[in-house]
Amino acid sequence: MKRALKIAGVTIGVAALALLVLLMWPTPPAPLPPPGTDYLIRRVHIVDVERCAAGPLTDVELRGGRIHAIGSAAQGDGLPVIDGKGGWLVPAFWDMHMHSFHVSPELHLPLFVANGIVNVRDMMDCPGTRDTLIACLQDKRAWTRAADAGEMTSPRFVEIASYYLEGPDVTPSDVSRLALVYKHRGLDALKVYDRLSRPAYFRAAEEARRHRLKLLGHLPKAVALDEAVRAGQVSIEHSDALPRHCFAQAAAWREGKLADVSPGALARRIVKEHDAEKCAVVFGQMRAAGTWLVPTHVTREEDARSADPEFLADPRLEYLDPLSRWALRDDLGAVAARYPSADHKAALRAYFEHGRKLTGEAHRAGVGILVGTDTTIGGFRYHDEMAHLVNAGLSAPEVLRAATIAAARYAGQEREAGSVAIGKRADLVLLRANPLEDIGNTRKIAALWMNGRHYDRALLDSLLDYTREQARSPAITLKLILGFARSSVQSDL
Repeated sequence: MKRALKIAGVTIGVAALALLVLLMWPTPPAPLPPPGTDYLIRRVHIVDVERCAAGPLTDVELRGGRIHAIGSAAQGDGLPVIDGKGGWLVPAFWDMHMHSFHVSPELHLPLFVANGIVNVRDMMDCPGTRDTLIACLQDKRAWTRAADAGEMTSPRFVEIASYYLEGPDVTPSDVSRLALVYKHRGLDALKVYDRLSRPAYFRAAEEARRHRLKLLGHLPKAVALDEAVRAGQVSIEHSDALPRHCFAQAAAWREGKLADVSPGALARRIVKEHDAEKCAVVFGQMRAAGTWLVPTHVTREEDARSADPEFLADPRLEYLDPLSRWALRDDLGAVAARYPSADHKAALRAYFEHGRKLTGEAHRAGVGILVGTDTTIGGFRYHDEMAHLVNAGLSAPEVLRAATIAAARYAGQEREAGSVAIGKRADLVLLRANPLEDIGNTRKIAALWMNGRHYDRALLDSLLDYTREQARSPAITLKLILGFARSSVQSDL
């Protein structure tokens, strides 16, 4: 017995030591671009995202991380020359709905860069000043500084929202207290969520105005979309806000009078009992107020395809760590269980397509659309989202505009970024095919520049290889598991 206990003790000790070594083992950083920021890019078509047109072959000179000259003025004396080979030069992309974690420098941020995304809007900070799982404000600010300096491969964080205000137990007094905390911390926005009560929501709107913070996030069930627009919510996240508002029985649903209707039957009713006039009115209100829509159709697609074997076998999931793959499958399994019959699953798919169609109608009514993912493997799914927007009825040029200059305008950075123009930041993507003809061509990236630092195709491929390798790293998996177990928010996730 003593010998068995001794062996068990040694085994546990060795295992604990191995785990400690794994946890402390240094993780290699993602590959970096060369330090130079001055280049002459030859023989490219500049895509004008304002006019939705591509110009003739020309040259572009970059100096000091800025676009210095275009055309005959781009002499580039003594500069490294990049042959654009007749490709299309577009502004780098902006993902306007994402989330970051402590392991994101290894697992997520390089994937954004590898897919042409150099600006992101992070939609949830940690609730306190530190957390073991979610990256907090100081992390994201530090990553942005390092990325701008060429010391880290990461997009820059252009806006960071608070931890979400959620649940019927959150009182107006709680909202006032938290708003002051988040303002002093230096966050940019208050984020509202699904189950926030009406009094708490409207207090959030008051506090956002008082502290000059943006009000953004989900559309709480208790609040109608037109009320959120009048309250000053600057962005509505997720396309399902539109079908629910335009549902003829929306008021009854918000009041809980349809609680006994199954999810599948409710989805079918929302599509069937659509009030087009009500929709047109609220679109006009959103346009007048400047309220943006970030539909994240890829997240709704995950719901609609939660039982689709082909979707679950997406080869890009190899870029996810085991814990995230498990969490994704668990989430999709829960969705599939809520829609058990084939009829209910068909209703859910129709609901997804209905929401996508309404995004197109909102766009045609003048509502500003932004491109966001809010999902795993966000870098890859960003291009899926752009394809969904085309399927919603936007043209390829309109989607490209949403992914670039529209996002820059939302962030108040249109003078600095968002288009290929002299004096703007050299945040550029070189494509091998014309994205104005087919939005799928945004996937055909030949090179990227961020602040003038050049990622050629070989370096972009090395970022993909790096991320795939880190997704398989036992050390990263252990850090995620321990971070989740110790996180102050793990019960909410």
